[in-house]
Amino acid sequence: MTAMRRMLLSLLLLLAALPAMALRERVYVATDRPVYVAGDVMWMSAWCVDAQTGQLSAFSKTAYVEIHSAEGMVRTAKIALEGGRGAGQVELPGTLPTGNYRILAYTALGAAEAGFDALTGARTISVFNTLSTQRVAGGVEVVDRAPASFTPAAAGPLALEVTPGAEQSRIRISNTGGQTVRFSLSVRHDDGIPAPQDAGIAAFAQAVRRLPAAASGRDAGELEYEGEIIRARVSGTDAAGIRAAQDKVAVLSAPGNGENIYTTAIAADGTATFYTANIFGDRQVFLEIEGLPREDVCHLELVSPYVNFPAGDIPALALCAAYGDALDLRGVAMQVGKAFDADTLYTDLPARLHPVFDERNGKSYLLDDYTRFPVMEELFVEFIPEIRVRRADGKPELQVRRRDLKGNMFYSTRTPLVMLDGVPVPEHAKILAYDPLLVRQIDIYPDATYIGILGFEGVINFVTYQGTLPGMQFEDNVRIVDFQGCAWPTAYTCAGVGRDYPDLRQTLYWHPLLTLAPGQTMEVECKMPLYGGRFEAVAEGLDASGQAALARAAFGL
Repeated sequence: MTAMRRMLLSLLLLLAALPAMALRERVYVATDRPVYVAGDVMWMSAWCVDAQTGQLSAFSKTAYVEIHSAEGMVRTAKIALEGGRGAGQVELPGTLPTGNYRILAYTALGAAEAGFDALTGARTISVFNTLSTQRVAGGVEVVDRAPASFTPAAAGPLALEVTPGAEQSRIRISNTGGQTVRFSLSVRHDDGIPAPQDAGIAAFAQAVRRLPAAASGRDAGELEYEGEIIRARVSGTDAAGIRAAQDKVAVLSAPGNGENIYTTAIAADGTATFYTANIFGDRQVFLEIEGLPREDVCHLELVSPYVNFPAGDIPALALCAAYGDALDLRGVAMQVGKAFDADTLYTDLPARLHPVFDERNGKSYLLDDYTRFPVMEELFVEFIPEIRVRRADGKPELQVRRRDLKGNMFYSTRTPLVMLDGVPVPEHAKILAYDPLLVRQIDIYPDATYIGILGFEGVINFVTYQGTLPGMQFEDNVRIVDFQGCAWPTAYTCAGVGRDYPDLRQTLYWHPLLTLAPGQTMEVECKMPLYGGRFEAVAEGLDASGQAALARAAFGL
C-alpha cells in the first residue's frame, strides 16, 4: 500500500470514529420462548440502542451473544445488525445440563467502553435435558410445587387479538400509538412450566436511561460500522516466526462466489486485522500468509471476539415432578423436529450482503453447455477467449482479457485474482493441473479489483459442483479452520407444515423483524399443531423513541 493510500485510509477511519466516540450501545435479545429442552433451536431478535437516546443505533453491524450457566460460558452466537435490528438462531447443545442460563449480548463498541456492564439487558432462560439426568452444579432446586411463572406487565402501544382455529389461528397486531414500533412476534405452547424471573424489554429500556455518564477509555479500534472485525495472530510464540511473517500479506477467505475474501498486512506483533462486511453461517475459512519463503513456515490462528463476561448470580431452576408430562412432550417434539427436517419450515429474511464483483461486467461459462475437455488449458484455447496462459519466470500464469479506454481489447500482464470456489489460488499451476470435470462453471470479471491492500487485474473464479474445493491441495502456510459467522436471519413461519408432518411444534410461529407504523394493523395466520391445550402470542419491541412495547394474548383449543 502506498503512503498516500495509508494516509487516506487512516483519515477515513478517524472521520468514521468521531461520531462513535459519544455513542454508547447496549443490546437486548428477545427469544421465541423462555423455556427450552436441550437440543432445541432458540430463535433470537436483537435491538441495539444508543444509551444516550434510547433509540436504535445504526452504527455497529454485529452483535455478540454469550449464553452462560453458573459454571461458565456454554454457547455463543453472532447476529448481523442493520439499523439497530437483527435476527438469528442458535441450537442449544443436546449435552446442556438441566438448569437456568443467562443470555448476555453486546457490540464490540459497547464492550470496549470502560466500566461496561454486560448485565444491562441480560436475559434468563430455563433449559431441561430430557435425555440426561445431568444438572448444572448447584443450579437446580427440587421442589414439591411449581412456582408461579414470571409474566412481565404489558407496556406500550401494541395490542394483540387472537381468533383461535383448529387448523389455523389468526393473530391481529395493532399499533395504537403515535410512533413506529419494531418488534418480534412469538406464538407458542404454554404447557405450565414456569418462566424464570426475567428483566424483559421494559426493564431494559428503563435501565438504559438510568446509565451513568459515559466513562473514558474507549478502544477506538472496536468500530464495527461495516461488519465484524476479525483478528488473527501468527501461531505460537516463536519470535522468528513472527519476524518472518511481519509485513507479509494475510488472506482470509471462505468458500463461495468470492464475496468473502479479505486481505491485510501482518503487524510487527504478529497480528492481522480483517475488516469484513460480516460473514454469514458457520463454515470453514482459509487463512494464508502470502510471500513466505518455503523455509519459513508459520500459520495464522483466529482470535475469539467474545469477551466471556461474568454472568452474575443466576437463580437456581426449580425442578418439579409435575413437569413430567410436559417435558416428555417437549423432548419428543425436539427429536421429531430433527428427524423430519424442521429447517424446511424456516423462512429466509433479507441479509445485507456486499458482492465484491460487478456481475454486470462479468461473464459466466457453464461448462456443461460446451464440449468437456480433460485438460484445463484446453478450455481457454477452445471456447474461453477471455483467459489465456503465459509463462513468466518459468511458471504458468493466467491472464484476463480487458478493454482499454478506447475500446481496444488486450490481455493484461498484471496478475489476476484466481480462485477456486471463492478461495484464492496464487499458484496458477495448481488450477491448470486441476480436473476440469469437477468444475461446473467459470466466472470472469475483467475489471481491476481491489481486495483490501491488494489490487488485481481481473478475477477468475472456478466454481465446482460441490462448492467445497474437492481435491485441491494447498501450501503448508494455509490453514483451514472452523469459523462461526453471523446467523442467517430467518423466521419460523412453519409455512411448509403438511398433513404428513408429525406436528408437535412447541413454537408455532416466530418472526423477529416486524414493523408497524402508527395506526397500522397486520394479521398473521398461524398453523396450529396436532395437539390442543393452552397457547399464547407475545409481541415485544421498541418504538421510535425507545419506549418498550409488550403485548400478550392467551388462547386455548
